[in-house]
Amino acid sequence: MSSAAGTHDWGASPELFGPRHDYREALVLRRLLPALPGPEVLNAGAGAGSLTLKMIDAGLRVTSTDASEELCEWTLAALRRRGADRDNPVIPGDLQTLELPVAAFDGAVCAEVLEHLDDDAAALARIAAALRPGGLLLVTVPADPFRYDWTDRWAGHRRRYAPEELHERIALAGFEDVRVDGWGFPLTGLYHRRVYRPALRRRLAAGGGRAVGGAPPRVASRVLRALLEVDSLFIGRRPGYHGLLATARRAGAA
Repeated sequence: MSSAAGTHDWGASPELFGPRHDYREALVLRRLLPALPGPEVLNAGAGAGSLTLKMIDAGLRVTSTDASEELCEWTLAALRRRGADRDNPVIPGDLQTLELPVAAFDGAVCAEVLEHLDDDAAALARIAAALRPGGLLLVTVPADPFRYDWTDRWAGHRRRYAPEELHERIALAGFEDVRVDGWGFPLTGLYHRRVYRPALRRRLAAGGGRAVGGAPPRVASRVLRALLEVDSLFIGRRPGYHGLLATARRAGAA
């Protein structure tokens, strides 16, 4: 995916993942695994493959895509180290135009991807065509257009989403039983405002904007990750959520 001048081309290189990233992926797996009708899953916009590896560990067969060839190579290398590359293909390509196999997957995850795309409707339509009838879609995106700020521009976000807007986009792409919940209140949002943004501003001022920051000390990272679980008590409640988590079914199931 391309970025405007002065922004970070998110996904152009492997990023350092911290407690917030790990917590979001845990939320994805908690919603995904009990609801899947089968083991074949598309990770649409897989990034450096951290969620792909977790899904494989859970017993799924995963096809990963990403617009960044570098990130696809990163994911493929991780799969090869595990001897898992034969059954879990990696396909480079822009999700807005990528030709995916038709009705080939039981589920699809599109996590923190749609906000980067000029044509999110086209991406959702391609995912819909790749799912079998009744297949599960799980999407995460940043929430609330009024929260859009300089960190979104830096990350290459075209937009943030209101719940009603995300619900409509998914339904129009051919999905039913759409459910959209807010997540990230209160601690994830607080972390973003009080830790992430100041750290990123300092790094950019120092001329090192490629990654959000160095890996936090192991103990601090574990403590932060544990604290973020408090947010699980408030999923779906307002106000103050940081992101949206949506699930839906591909229409057409008997």
